[in-house]
Amino acid sequence: MKRMFFNKKGRRNKEAMEIDITSLLDVLVILLVFLLKSYNASDLKLNMVKDLVVPNSDARKLGNHAVVVQVDSNKKVFLNNKKIGEITSNNQNTDLLTALKNYRKTLRTPAEKKSKAINLVFDQKLPYKVMKGVMHTSAIAGFTEFKLIVQGNY
Repeated sequence: MKRMFFNKKGRRNKEAMEIDITSLLDVLVILLVFLLKSYNASDLKLNMVKDLVVPNSDARKLGNHAVVVQVDSNKKVFLNNKKIGEITSNNQNTDLLTALKNYRKTLRTPAEKKSKAINLVFDQKLPYKVMKGVMHTSAIAGFTEFKLIVQGNY
């Protein structure tokens, strides 16, 4: 009985095969370009109300999807781009409190209902006293995790 495994005649010098990967690299480069073009550091898109000048910041942490309250230099208050009222001279925010409570009732999923996040956008000329009042009113309505949205310098 002959052993085929050790038969020197059965062995042939096989040449190394070369694989052309040019087309594979082309596809990978196209995928890379597509992914880089579609990459967005934040999925938060915010439509600014008219006459609102946002202060600048060097911070890189971005806001997330949450209710958006904007206050312009005339103390007009907007909830998700809808005007809900104005802050009075004694910094009463009853319109904001009512709107935030009503907004909380419209949330559907349990995760949304548990969320305490709120994005606050203030005009850079707005006095701190007004900002503090808006934050206090938001906290009373149950939104205690504040994100102050500013314009980035990058």
